[in-house]
Amino acid sequence: MKLFSDFKKVSDQNEGHITILNRTGIETAVNKFKPGAPEDKINDLNTFFSTTLPPDYINFLQFCNGASLFEHPEYGGEITLFSVQDIIHYNEPADRKIVVANIQDDRIIIDLDLYQSGNQNYLLLCESMNPVEYSGSFNTDFETWLERFIVSQGSKFWYWKTDRYIF
Repeated sequence: MKLFSDFKKVSDQNEGHITILNRTGIETAVNKFKPGAPEDKINDLNTFFSTTLPPDYINFLQFCNGASLFEHPEYGGEITLFSVQDIIHYNEPADRKIVVANIQDDRIIIDLDLYQSGNQNYLLLCESMNPVEYSGSFNTDFETWLERFIVSQGSKFWYWKTDRYIF
């Protein structure tokens, strides 16, 4: 969580405003962070799903109980990392794939069955309005995904394409 912590510190220095470089040039973006979730809220979440969530995700919630990232200063944005309350609101207790973020119509999902089986690549992507059953794997955990998202400055890096040449 060091990268996320540093990212929050930089954002907090200027009331959430940061300068980013993207395809359209240099822009200002706004980040809003909620205070960390207290232990009783984390316990509520574990009780709600009748299991423990991955430690890297719990660490995120303890540090920051939800956030909106890379918003346009005037028009807002659609990048929301859910709080404990949001997770309980948008998911059902029996869900094994829980939505933890919404990134411009894509949903970021923790697969509890993958995590419980010991698989550290438990994070999934559910595109647009597809049912959760059609989710694909990020081949990563939450912390690694979040770091990549910050480094890509809020871009949906998972859609970047590359051509590889085999010699």
